[in-house]
Amino acid sequence: MSTAMFLAWSSPVSPEAEDEFNDWYVNTHVPQVREAVPAVTAVRRYALLGSGGEAGPRRYLCCYELADADAAGAAQALSSAAEQGRFEMTPAMDRTTAPPELQFLEPVD
Repeated sequence: MSTAMFLAWSSPVSPEAEDEFNDWYVNTHVPQVREAVPAVTAVRRYALLGSGGEAGPRRYLCCYELADADAAGAAQALSSAAEQGRFEMTPAMDRTTAPPELQFLEPVD
């Protein structure tokens, strides 16, 4: 069975906030996303090579793999959870200079 996935790009608000941002992302945000989207079967985070340092805060990518091919259902579940205020956000995440960006991918095979 083919699976869909969604990607979430995000950054800390500053290099000094990076540890707080990463702690929140791993220990608060990912569990809340998994609760909102039960089809999530695997989560993996990456740091964008070349980001951070003098260029500013690092850019991170979180890949959420789904148990099925329903990317639209995952998008709706995330949107509903956000509208219901089910995500605890952090001031350590940049929402203006490099705001979060979501991408939903469906299988083509």
